Amino acid sequence: MPFTLNRRSFVAGGAALVGTRFVAPAWAKAAPVSLPIPKLVDGTSGEPLNLTIRKGLWSFMPGVATPTLGINQDYLGPTIRTRRNSELNLNYHNTLNEGVSVHGHGLHVPGEVDGGPQLEIAPSQRWQPTLSIVQPAATCWYHSHTHGKTGEHVYRGLAGMMIIDDDMSDDLPLPRTYGVDDLPVIIQDRTFDAKGHLVYSLKDADEDGWLGETVIINGAISPVARVPAGKVRLRLLNGANARFYIVTFADKRTFHKIACDGGLLSEPVEMTAMEMAPGERCEIVVDLADGAPAGLLTLFEDQFDDEEEGVLSTLLDRFLSADRPAPQPSLTLTPDKALPAHTAPLPGKMAEIVRPKPSEIVRTRDFMLEMDGGKGGGHAGHAGHGAMSMTINGAVMDMSVINEEVKRGEWERWRIRADQGAHPFHVHGCSFLIEQMEGAPVTPDQQGWKDMVVLDDDDWSEIVVRFDHLATKAYPYMYHCHILEHEDHGMMGQFTVS
Repeated sequence: MPFTLNRRSFVAGGAALVGTRFVAPAWAKAAPVSLPIPKLVDGTSGEPLNLTIRKGLWSFMPGVATPTLGINQDYLGPTIRTRRNSELNLNYHNTLNEGVSVHGHGLHVPGEVDGGPQLEIAPSQRWQPTLSIVQPAATCWYHSHTHGKTGEHVYRGLAGMMIIDDDMSDDLPLPRTYGVDDLPVIIQDRTFDAKGHLVYSLKDADEDGWLGETVIINGAISPVARVPAGKVRLRLLNGANARFYIVTFADKRTFHKIACDGGLLSEPVEMTAMEMAPGERCEIVVDLADGAPAGLLTLFEDQFDDEEEGVLSTLLDRFLSADRPAPQPSLTLTPDKALPAHTAPLPGKMAEIVRPKPSEIVRTRDFMLEMDGGKGGGHAGHAGHGAMSMTINGAVMDMSVINEEVKRGEWERWRIRADQGAHPFHVHGCSFLIEQMEGAPVTPDQQGWKDMVVLDDDDWSEIVVRFDHLATKAYPYMYHCHILEHEDHGMMGQFTVS
């Protein structure tokens, strides 16, 4: 089924493409830099991984020092590698002068180690969770989930990637050399002032959240990665606060999507473009055996003509062939024949995905996301950010209120919809299967295990979900919009699993 775009619009990232109000400062036009590769730390041995939450100075472009936040580094955090059926021991140390909670996004762990807002680490204090990794191989991530300040913390750098391996994925002929033919690609958009400092304000964010104006990849603007002249695996993470991206290549080459949020698909899906919502992960394999550089484009989906509808590939052809400067790639892959290349064919079959029978689904819950459910009032905000006004089922996020109670091990159907616009909806502590998205059948590339689903005001999105771990009233799970400014304004609820 062809991907259609009918909820919102998109535009290519970069001011030169679309004539937006942003004018790139001179420092943003320097020569391309190499793709930064976050340090890989191995957590499979069970030895504690020390993770220091700290301030930093990061050069998004050479010669410009930008105040940032990071974990063990000046911006973002290391890539944590772990393995199914192992214990991951983490030792967070908060050196900031404010509290921070750190959520393991996509992990199947109990609420007491999930890293929700109840688990805020006070200044100078430590949090030492032990995570039993029981889920299949997947690309997950970790990021601040601090009540009322998630958007600002993530924007300034408190996020990192987490990779889970398992025996089944090891046996598949897929690229797996980290930093060589298996690349972490954290896509974000940021706004900079004339000095190269980050510009962010929750108070001044519009109804779509805080939308940056410059795409960065692993903290760099338009970097270049030297890769083998063969198959290359990109672990794409939409780490943006609010942007929906359309990902494609400048030469319109095909690629294969092999995994989504919760792990491998049942088989590779051939694509030329795909949408990514905030918080979503997609693993793709692109073949560079022809030796030609491949420019990855990250297109902003929200600024195209609102009346434009149609099949995504047709819209892209029209857009990219229009009378405007060629888009600047967000990332350029440059093949190097001196590097050992992965040339094996992609496997025809990967994960086995078994959906529950209708008779196994014991309950249906409805969730309505409301943009002004609090009518300008509601629950008090956090750290001076003002009142929360965005709701789910009429309730703003309140850490003293449990909104739903779920039984462990039971399949449920969740129907989610919005009263205005599109939203990425995330559920903690699980992976789920999408039954329909915005009233439409699920495309093949979304038929794997997920923890993100997109919904809008046209029709219901539906998922089937089961929770296999406990979450108590003291340490509940969250469900929320993953536009971080919506979350910080109250579009989040709490639930227990008993």
